[in-house]
Amino acid sequence: MPLRRFRKRIINIYRKRSFQLATVTLSIIFLSSSGVYYFEKTAPDSNILSLWDSIWWAVVTMGTVGYGDRYPVSSGGRIIALMLIISGVGLMSLFTATIASLFVEQRMKEGRGLETVKEKDHIIICGWNQYTENVLIGLTTYGSRGDTPIVLINELSVDEIDSFKLKYHKYNLKFLRGNYIHEDVLLRANVKKARFAIIMADLSGDHARERIDERTTLTALTIKSIAPQIKIIAELLDSENKPHLRRANVDEIIVRGEHVGSLLASAVNSPGLPRILSNILSLGDSNKFRRVDIPHDYAGRTFRELFLFYREKHHAILIGLLKDKKTMKLEDLLSDNTSIIDTFIREKIRESKKDFFYDREETRFLINPADDHIISGDDFAVVLSSAISI
Repeated sequence: MPLRRFRKRIINIYRKRSFQLATVTLSIIFLSSSGVYYFEKTAPDSNILSLWDSIWWAVVTMGTVGYGDRYPVSSGGRIIALMLIISGVGLMSLFTATIASLFVEQRMKEGRGLETVKEKDHIIICGWNQYTENVLIGLTTYGSRGDTPIVLINELSVDEIDSFKLKYHKYNLKFLRGNYIHEDVLLRANVKKARFAIIMADLSGDHARERIDERTTLTALTIKSIAPQIKIIAELLDSENKPHLRRANVDEIIVRGEHVGSLLASAVNSPGLPRILSNILSLGDSNKFRRVDIPHDYAGRTFRELFLFYREKHHAILIGLLKDKKTMKLEDLLSDNTSIIDTFIREKIRESKKDFFYDREETRFLINPADDHIISGDDFAVVLSSAISI
């Protein structure tokens, strides 16, 4: 199997016009230099005294440089030189045109979103709606990931993509146009080497609104089947579809409008609180809730000590603790019913022909614990801070 794959790659390379042209050019250089050396090595007053001299002469002649330090004096050598000059001019022009066409083709693919991404540890954003640009701004302008490559996969028009390229030209953005639910599109985004995947409730294509959450779930499952290690954040329109995303092993689920009722009620019970929360969550405000690593020397110490550390050293407020714990498997999350989603999940697992399931990393949180609560070595701190990095 590896040998067959290797032969296939060699054949694909050979079929490329640039490779064929380079092969023809090198062959002509070799044949002409060998022929000239054959005639010149016995010719009187010849200045081509070795095979290297003849190769040097052939390259200089074909490249139309014309140094004149080496040249044939025999009749046979001059006939070969005439043939090389005539063929060399055409070959060099064709070679230059081929190289230029490769660059033009690459730029056209980039403009149409048809390129293949080579980035690593990047962020993939699948889909587009009215909030996707805010996500982009939060990751770049107001976030700590301005230099991280971001790949956008959607079905926006070329004009719309060009306008975003111009707007965010200083950031490392890549655009792929296509239906991200398809595996080949995700592979072009190099999903295997990505660190995060954000699946938006996609409104960019001609898709039925009632099936948007279903596409989100199927996309999450496809991504996990290709790259089990990737962290997935998904947006839902309907909270009833949360169980499906959990079965797809999604790490974070955001339901649009899920907390509107709570915010409206708090405006009555605690006037002014919704405005404070809105300011904290807004893109322009510097104070944010942040998850940060806890210094190693605070493992085994109390929550109060850690609270004072962040307040005094970083002018930050410690809100609570987070812990990532792998406690469940995808097999445990599959229900016994025969819904379309569960059937699709089982079919994907069966097609993979692998006897394993992906561990689910469950995040547990503890808000405002007691002062004497002991910090664990695998805890993360949740702080309210204006500093991007602590």
